[in-house]
Amino acid sequence: MAALYVLAGALTALLIVILGFGGFHGFARAAKFASVQRIIRSRYVGEYDADAVTDAALSSAIVSLGDEWSYYMDADSYDAYQDYSANVYQGIGVTVSVDEATGGFLVHATDRDGPADRAGVTAGDIILAVDGEDMTGKTLEELRARIQADYGQEALLTLQGADGGTREVSVLCEEIYSSPVRYELLDGHIGYIAISNFRQGAGQESIAAVDSLRELGADSLVFDVRNDPGGQVTEMVEILDYLLPEGDLFIRADKKGHEVVETSDEDCVEMPMAVVVNAESYSAAEFFAAALRDYDWAKIAGEPTTGKARSQVTYSLWDGSAVHLSTYSYLTPSRTDLYEAGGLVPDAEAAMPEELLLQYQTGWLEPEDDPQVQAAIALLDA
Repeated sequence: MAALYVLAGALTALLIVILGFGGFHGFARAAKFASVQRIIRSRYVGEYDADAVTDAALSSAIVSLGDEWSYYMDADSYDAYQDYSANVYQGIGVTVSVDEATGGFLVHATDRDGPADRAGVTAGDIILAVDGEDMTGKTLEELRARIQADYGQEALLTLQGADGGTREVSVLCEEIYSSPVRYELLDGHIGYIAISNFRQGAGQESIAAVDSLRELGADSLVFDVRNDPGGQVTEMVEILDYLLPEGDLFIRADKKGHEVVETSDEDCVEMPMAVVVNAESYSAAEFFAAALRDYDWAKIAGEPTTGKARSQVTYSLWDGSAVHLSTYSYLTPSRTDLYEAGGLVPDAEAAMPEELLLQYQTGWLEPEDDPQVQAAIALLDA
C-alpha cells in the first residue's frame, strides 16, 4: 500500500511538471533539468548546495526572458523584498554619506523620533566606529551590515561632532518605518511634496500631505518624484483618484489583450500643479506625472524619463521564494504606451548641475537652490 502511495505521489508530481512546463515539450525541458541535477548529484566530485543550484537555475530562467523588470528571489531575498515593499528596514534611522576628510560617515539627517534621533545623534556628526570597530575607509554597505548585525540590541557608535570632539552613544537597531512622503510650504503659498516611492503608505500619506498644505494656505502644488523607483499600482491610483476628475486612470492589458481599467470619481483637487521628474523616475512615478499631464492637470519639469510600460506581479512559491514577473502592459489615460513613446519629455527641461548633485543625493539641497524644483515652480504660472 505504501508503494502505491509513493507511485501516486510521483505520478501527481509528474503531471504537475508536464502541465507547468507546457505539454510534451515542457516535460522534455523539465526532464532535461532533472537529468542535469541527477548528473551533478551522482558525479560531481566537490561539495555543493543543491538549493543554491536550483535557485541559480531559476534565476537564470527569468533573466533569460530579457526583461529587466522580472526576477527570481530566493527565500531570504523575498523576505527582504517584503520589508522593502512595506517601507520598513532594520537600522538606526540615519541618512549618511562618506566623509572624505575622515573616511567616516557624515550624518545628513536623522529620522524624526527614530533610534538615532532619540539617542542624540544629529546632522553633522561623523560615525567613526561601531562597537569599537573602526568604520573609516569602509563602504556604505559595510556600515549598513555592521549596524544590522546589532538588530534588536544597542549599537555603540563613536561619533565626531561638529566641534571636532568625539563621544560615544548607544543606539537601538530596530525595525523602522520610513515614510515615503515629505512635504513643506514654500514661499508661503506653494505646496512641495516629495514622494520617494509608491510602496505601502504612499497613497494615504500623499493625500494627507495635500490636505495639510492646503490648510496651511497652499494655492498650488509641486510633486517631486525624482529618483522614485515606483511601487504599487494601488498606491498610485489612490493619490491620482484623489487629485483628478472623473475618467480613466490606468489601463492595463494581459498577454491575451484583456483590459482592466482603473477609474477616478468626480471629486478632485483643482489648483495649479507641476511634477519634477528625472531619468530615475520609473514605473508608478513616471506614470503619475504622465496621468496628471494627460488630464492637463499638471505640467512637467526636469529631465526626460526612460519609458516603462510593464507592471509586475509577485508570485510566492511554496518554499518561501518568489518570482517577480511582468504580467501586464499598461497605458496612460490618453492610451499612450510610455515604452513606445520613449518616456516623458518635460514641458520645461532642466538639468541637475554636477556641482549640486551630491547635495541633492544626500538631501541637503534646499528647494530654493534646486534648479529643477525652481523650473517646476515657474511652470505653475505659465
